[in-house]
Amino acid sequence: MNIGILGNGVVANALAEVFHKLGHPVQIGVRDLKEEIEKKHFIEYVDGKDIAEDNEIIIIAVPGNKVEKAVTNIKNPEGKIFIDLTNPIGEDYILTRGRYTSNGEVIQEILKDSHIVKTLNTLGVEKLINPCVNEKKLTMLLAGNNKIANKKVEELLFEMGFDPMLIGDIHFSRYLEPLAMIWIEMVRKQGKSFENGLIWIR
Repeated sequence: MNIGILGNGVVANALAEVFHKLGHPVQIGVRDLKEEIEKKHFIEYVDGKDIAEDNEIIIIAVPGNKVEKAVTNIKNPEGKIFIDLTNPIGEDYILTRGRYTSNGEVIQEILKDSHIVKTLNTLGVEKLINPCVNEKKLTMLLAGNNKIANKKVEELLFEMGFDPMLIGDIHFSRYLEPLAMIWIEMVRKQGKSFENGLIWIR
């Protein structure tokens, strides 16, 4: 499966390595191909606007307060699956959206003919790379409108080592994004171990 990643930060590069090890060709979409960046040999770098051209699944891994600008100019996104792992966090780790809307819903509104799946947003990069605690798989919640897209993302999450669990359509993003703040508060602000995560027993 060809996977595109929109963004070139820590999370984007960590996921690129994960998918490369799983045998998936990876493209990273950047703002400026001429920009001096440290390039990894196993990644193909493309203009961010072209990230949907050759990829079945595209992961949106840009800062959460810049999603509208990042996705508005993507060429030919129709029918493609986009994983939104962003959280709308402003200064001092304060959510700028919630309750009545979410980044996931905003992206779905912009990319009307694409399939947005909200997931991978409730843990830090450490557990995206190693999604287990005490040898137990962490549960990764996801939400999206399209059954086929949800199934493909579930399969990818399972391949990554997660126990995926679908909770509903894309409007559940407005609950998943605040849920991320629990992990951020404990680990990023309070300095507790990142060796924790949600395990949903069912």
